[in-house]
Amino acid sequence: MTTTVTLTAAVVWLAAATGPAPVKLPAPVAQEMSEAVVAVNKALGLESWPLHGAPPCVDRGGEGTTAKDVSADETRRCAGEALTKGFPQLGKSYALAILMTAVGPSTVVAIGLADADGFGAYSCDPGRKCPPTKIQATTKWGKRLVERQQKACAAPDTVWLPAPARVCPKAP
Repeated sequence: MTTTVTLTAAVVWLAAATGPAPVKLPAPVAQEMSEAVVAVNKALGLESWPLHGAPPCVDRGGEGTTAKDVSADETRRCAGEALTKGFPQLGKSYALAILMTAVGPSTVVAIGLADADGFGAYSCDPGRKCPPTKIQATTKWGKRLVERQQKACAAPDTVWLPAPARVCPKAP
């Protein structure tokens, strides 16, 4: 009897100590988030996509040069064109944030909404898998998402898609 009580107590303690089971992002939403990031990367010429044969929609000043700055309006137009078909969950399950620099777009981040809240995905090199992950400071990839979301929310020139979306943590 004592062994059964001790074992039961250990199971209850373990369940309480580890917290609730992690919520998993539905596979179709995860796939779409990743595909949306790649589509925008290709359109904007980020993450070495031009070297892999994907011509960017933005004009950086000619072949092999990046002498021309890309505006937020041009970034929004090109990214919007890349997302016209095949992204039905954009604005429902996730939004995109395109971080801008003085010369143009620098990176793309997908941030979960509604049931996908707390998940995100970000730009990575062609050929690498960059699936959505939990936005949390306790893991390497989660910490990177925390940092990118903070930068996107702090920068006034971040391009958000859809335009009214702004997925920022609530102030404590």
